[in-house]
Amino acid sequence: MLVAASALLQHAVANRYAIGAYDILDTTMLEGVLLGAQRAEAPVLISIAEVHTDQFDEATLLAAVVEAAAAAPVPVAIHYDHGTTLDRLVRATQLGYTSLMIDGSHLEWAENVALTRRAAALAHAVGFPLEGEIGYVPGEEGKDAELHPGAIRYTEPDEAEAFVTETGCDWLAVSIGTVHGRFRGEPQLDLERLAAIRARLPRTPLVIHGGTGLSDEQFRALVAAGANKINYYTALVETAAAAAIDYRRWDEQRLAAREAIAAEVERTCRVWGAAGHANAVLDVAPMVTPVEHVIFHCWSSDVSDVAAMQAEGVATLGALPGVRRIAAGVAETPNAPYPYLWAMTFATPEALAHFRTHPEHQRFADSRFRPFASERITIDFHLTYGNGRCATPKSSRR
Repeated sequence: MLVAASALLQHAVANRYAIGAYDILDTTMLEGVLLGAQRAEAPVLISIAEVHTDQFDEATLLAAVVEAAAAAPVPVAIHYDHGTTLDRLVRATQLGYTSLMIDGSHLEWAENVALTRRAAALAHAVGFPLEGEIGYVPGEEGKDAELHPGAIRYTEPDEAEAFVTETGCDWLAVSIGTVHGRFRGEPQLDLERLAAIRARLPRTPLVIHGGTGLSDEQFRALVAAGANKINYYTALVETAAAAAIDYRRWDEQRLAAREAIAAEVERTCRVWGAAGHANAVLDVAPMVTPVEHVIFHCWSSDVSDVAAMQAEGVATLGALPGVRRIAAGVAETPNAPYPYLWAMTFATPEALAHFRTHPEHQRFADSRFRPFASERITIDFHLTYGNGRCATPKSSRR
């Protein structure tokens, strides 16, 4: 089931375990992650790192992720990992993600705070939680730290508390000794530092980036010290490659890789304490319910202007945060009482509320639409995404 990401992580905080955020590149990895989570009966985050999005068509993959997550028997959220700009976060709200990360850890304190604060405001406006990061974890998703120079900058407990307070971020990624990619040498984790951060932020989900290469004992120690979300990528692709290498045909390689990923996900869910929590999360986590906003209307001005108005609206309104889909149409039925249509899908009810007050929407509606579409019917539908829930539509008529 596709559930609210914030509830997923809050359950982990309350019950002192960590949820895996598994970065994927394709549907083989997606299937493997969901299969492993199902076997472990664990909640799970499907994660896609911004740095990887040049390897595939993001919209196409997200469509598959949303459908698979909605059909899964375990609670699933979809995370946008290591976002770099607000524009990229806006795009993420339109594609099907349900939580966001902005990574300003390479910036000076004031710049990181300012960027993360703006990102949190954007995320909250459409009902998404935001992950921020303070401290520096060397490396990049799937690339060893040696390829991205820079010493570890550990997160200080007092700055972690101040960062969450000043930015309003919901989850905090911290630096306590891990690195992205594979370690060179033995990882030295500062568990006392993590425990001190947890003491300062008792209700904030704490995130560990760079989990590959740690032992099961180290992972258990991280969870005991306060970790609630563990990002995991390098080990998945290495495990998949090792399993596929014995086969010559792609179809056989794909199945072997999927099974290897599923086994690794199941194993880590058990190590991190997430196994067996799926039903408990489903009991408390609200389902993600997109909203379909439909307007049927007449047109009192020159009919030849309708196409231009619709094209302008699709371009302008479709660029706003949380707008998953937008379309405008003309009735096929002759002499239809309301011959024109707008159909817009919003990621969340909050996204629709934000849209209604957005300056660009107000400008377009007041100058290009409302003066000529006084006769209209508006209906908002809460969509069912494989969760069996369907709310009563809200309708207004003018």
